[in-house]
Formats: sequence, C-alpha cells, structure tokens
Amino acid sequence: MDYTGIVALVCVFIIAPTIVFGFILLGKRGKNKVEELRYRRDILALELEKDKSRIALLEAESRNYDRLISEEERK
Repeated sequence: MDYTGIVALVCVFIIAPTIVFGFILLGKRGKNKVEELRYRRDILALELEKDKSRIALLEAESRNYDRLISEEERK
C-alpha cells in the first residue's frame, strides 16, 4: 500500500493547522498575561495612592490631636 498519500493528507490537514493555531493561541495567551499584569500594576498603584491618602489623613488627625493636647496643657 502507498502510505505516502495518507501521511501527506494527515500532515496537511491535521498537523500543520495544529502547529499554526497552537502558535496563535500561545501568542494570545502571552498578550492576555501581559494585559493581566498591566491591570495588576494599575490596581497596586491605586492601592498605593489610597494608602498614601490614609497616611496623610492620619497625620492630619495626629496634628489635630497634638494641638488639642497642647492647648489643654496650657490651661
């Protein structure tokens, strides 16, 4: 029997598209991973800004309490 034709058809219709679409899917997966990491970076930057604003609020509150304590000590 001539297996050359069968092997050629299998290669053309099964193996070659699998390889091509496999590389396409790997590329998309890489893009999705980069996008996910970009979103994580943005979320972490927002959390950092939130923490900075909390610290600034606590510092202002601390100054207010310090001022109140020093005023009571003067009385």
